[in-house]
Amino acid sequence: MRRITKYERGARRVFLHAVLILGSFVFAIPFIWLFSTSFKVPDEMYPPRWIPEIPDGVVESPYISLRENEVVMRPSGVSAENWERAKDPIREAIMERIVELADDLPEFYRPYLTEPDLTDGVFIRLIPRAPRWIFAAPPQTVAAWFAERVDVPLITEVSVFVFDPHADPLDPIPQPETVGRDNWARQLEVVQASVTARTVNLAPELPEHLHEHLDDSNLAKALIKEIIEEAPEELFEVVPEFTAAWFADRVDVELVEEVFDTVYRRAAVSHVMLQGWDVLALEEPTQENGFDWEVISGDATLVLREEGVPRPGQEIHYSFANERVVELQTTVPMEMSLKELRDVSIQVHGDRSWHAVHPVIEAEGRRFEGVQPGYLGSDRNQEFTWRMPFVEDDPLMMQTWFNLREAGTSDFEEGNALRITLALTYQSRPVATWNKFLDNYRTVAEMVPLFTYIRNSVFLVVMNIAGQLIGSSLVAFAFARLRWPGRDACFIFVLATLMIPPQVTMIPVFLIVKNIGWYNTLYPLWVPAFFGSPFFIFLLRQFMKGIPTDLEDSAKIDGCGYLGIYTRVILPLIKPALATIGIFTFIMIWNEFMMPLIYLSDQELYPLSLGLFALQAFQAGNFGLMMAASVLMTMPVIILFFVAQRQFIQGIALTGMKN
Repeated sequence: MRRITKYERGARRVFLHAVLILGSFVFAIPFIWLFSTSFKVPDEMYPPRWIPEIPDGVVESPYISLRENEVVMRPSGVSAENWERAKDPIREAIMERIVELADDLPEFYRPYLTEPDLTDGVFIRLIPRAPRWIFAAPPQTVAAWFAERVDVPLITEVSVFVFDPHADPLDPIPQPETVGRDNWARQLEVVQASVTARTVNLAPELPEHLHEHLDDSNLAKALIKEIIEEAPEELFEVVPEFTAAWFADRVDVELVEEVFDTVYRRAAVSHVMLQGWDVLALEEPTQENGFDWEVISGDATLVLREEGVPRPGQEIHYSFANERVVELQTTVPMEMSLKELRDVSIQVHGDRSWHAVHPVIEAEGRRFEGVQPGYLGSDRNQEFTWRMPFVEDDPLMMQTWFNLREAGTSDFEEGNALRITLALTYQSRPVATWNKFLDNYRTVAEMVPLFTYIRNSVFLVVMNIAGQLIGSSLVAFAFARLRWPGRDACFIFVLATLMIPPQVTMIPVFLIVKNIGWYNTLYPLWVPAFFGSPFFIFLLRQFMKGIPTDLEDSAKIDGCGYLGIYTRVILPLIKPALATIGIFTFIMIWNEFMMPLIYLSDQELYPLSLGLFALQAFQAGNFGLMMAASVLMTMPVIILFFVAQRQFIQGIALTGMKN
């Protein structure tokens, strides 16, 4: 037998490691997608991309910018050559058309009409509307070229084999390389009609026996097949002027305004709303009195914008080139007293800069500051709501507001009025990126009572692990090491319970739990664990049967009873199997959803899995938020596996081995 050389052994080792690394990467792809999606805002979900968007590090605003996932892409069915030839003329035609519409657009649009991102935004919206034949040569041009080359000698030559009953069938007409399939089908239809018309026109010069066949489609196809061999590639290429004109004709004021609203990044403040304890106690002082914000510090100006934008407000034209903080202030009338005030809501428009907004609210000589800042992370209308500190909230209520804390006294003592100061603070690109990536996690932590859910999950995990280790090991010890009548029959009965679907016993068990008064308590979620699990009993029994009986006999000689043998001999030797059971139990209980859903109705008792499901129902469609919650759910399991993988693999490998 040939010996394996060290080079072959090394090559095998490298190959096995490469396969393992590749397999690990393939299995890690869903988790990578999970993590990357948890860093995204809703606007980044489509088109899908692996890397979340990085904030630009905005220094000056307003500005024009497309989102990173908004890119002018080549339409399907359009060849790369035709696309490269057409896209720049299309851009130029769209930009010229936008400039032509300047007089019909709001005046503040004009400095931005030649911005490339505005042009690309219009281009992106027109591409789905464009028929694919726009990106190829006009069919009439191609048809005219073919028709000019149809003459009497060619028709006579081709008709010989077209109408010969013994001739082979015609081969398909070859498709030019620069033409997409859909475009070629459309061009070929027009070309065939044009060639047929040209053939019929030449009838007086052709033999009479051909006249009745001149409109035959096979004759036209044969003529095209002969002519296409001498057709230059340029004939089928896109005519940029023709394509660009099609796009320019479809640019109108409505489209430009729609696109401008999505690419015009602006920070703005508008209405202030005051909500009292009573649901009906809602004041909107800025609805009647208008906007009265002013800049009190920083390099910024306020521009009132009431037309050309979806929501009127005062735009903040700021620059952080020299100063890093811009402070805005307004005083609004307030009919309710400070003690009756619960929430202060401020409507803003974000510019996707992820700069922080810190509030200061003053009334009746008292000063309140925000515990958490808001962030200008959207390019749409946002609403920041800050809640007064003397409001006692239900800790289980989903929090959709920021909290305020009392920060001493204030020199503002004007009656029936509220003074609001917003400090817009510059965030560098790394800090803005950090704020963006943590935003979904921060929202999850603020919206749900995460600590309560985690506490319940940890309690259930600990009690179930303890119960399974104690209950399953005791039962397995009785089946593996003790001899008693009916032992094997009982063991078979225990294994038979594995074949009963849990859905069959779900309703009877629920009725039992409800009748003994355990409904809406944690007892049915952990007490059954102390009676063991059939699978874990089987796993431990097989492991125990591999332990030599000599050890048990020696313990008996030393005076140990069955309980002493169990605790001093068996348990120390089955630690790998116990570790495996602990890991399995942790994963099952940590991810358990159905049982808590059936037995619990009080949100204070929810484990993390059920609590995050409630978040999903509240935030339907916010996939970034749900992925962040899923990361929080899966991280403990992943960490546990990497920490205890050695014991896990050892426990599985040694189960059932003899001696």
